Amino acid sequence: MQELQVRVTQAQVEIIDREKFEQGINAVVTRYENYTVTAATIKEDKQVLADLRKLKKQISDERIKIKRELSQSADEFDGYIKTTSKPLDDAIDKIAQDVKEFEEHQKALRLDTVKSYIAKKSAEYMIDPRVFDGKIIEYLKATDFMADGVTLKKVTMKSLDDMVTFEYQKQQEFEQAKRMISGQCAEYGMNDQPYIRQLKELTVMEVLEQIKSDYLFEQEKQKMRQAQEERERILAAQRAKKQEQAQKSTETPKFDPETGEILEVDPIPHKELEAVRGAENAPKRYTQKMTLEIYFEDTAEKDLFKAGLTQLGFDFQRNYWVNGYRRLDQPVTQEELEAMNNRG
Repeated sequence: MQELQVRVTQAQVEIIDREKFEQGINAVVTRYENYTVTAATIKEDKQVLADLRKLKKQISDERIKIKRELSQSADEFDGYIKTTSKPLDDAIDKIAQDVKEFEEHQKALRLDTVKSYIAKKSAEYMIDPRVFDGKIIEYLKATDFMADGVTLKKVTMKSLDDMVTFEYQKQQEFEQAKRMISGQCAEYGMNDQPYIRQLKELTVMEVLEQIKSDYLFEQEKQKMRQAQEERERILAAQRAKKQEQAQKSTETPKFDPETGEILEVDPIPHKELEAVRGAENAPKRYTQKMTLEIYFEDTAEKDLFKAGLTQLGFDFQRNYWVNGYRRLDQPVTQEELEAMNNRG
């Protein structure tokens, strides 16, 4: 093929009397450098601006004209080369497309070869070959195949064998780990699925430790729930006993000879009382004290008041005592109580 040979004649542009042109520009600039626009001369000012713009346009038009003449030959040359070399461009594009299609076909053949080999090897270990789909691309390079482009090299087959074997060992270890986790959960009566999912991030020993920790935590929570239920049962029994005693208050009451307090007819057994006290979280420390003077309409109302205190956690002779209890000789009305209070 004949190479392109071109003779270029450099075009030259000569500015006639360059110095005189520059002097003309400088003269105009000097004349109008400190030009001031005023209200009185605005009409003349606009004409000056128009004249200066006209001068600028004349210079610019001449520049564009000369540049167009200089670039005309370059544009003609560029168009000629593009038109003449178009068939060559078409031939290059066609061959490039054929090469691309061939390489894609070869890649597809290599992909089928690798997939077929992995499928056969996976069947020996009863492994789903799809687990290797993300790794196949690593074995599609031309250097992994013989000269024909589709036959695997021995070193490539060895690498694929090792990959399948490693996956088999990993799955066996995973199944063993699942059995260990399931056995531990079955022993503790726990669901194994959340812990099996943890194998993605933790070792089997770490998961087993987590199972044991969760089991002990649940056991402790169960003990706390049972203790709470026992406390509630004992307190409920105590309240029921108090209510029963209130219902029996119509019987002739027995008085404490020292304090005047009515003694319970059927007091809570000592062991049950100790159990109630033991059910409290911790011994209380009292920081305040208050003395009340309360008037009851009858014994039932007094017993109801005591039962209410018990429900609020105040028990007679544990965190409150009664001093000066007595029966009134004459009933006192509400008005008399208010009068007594006002006198105090």
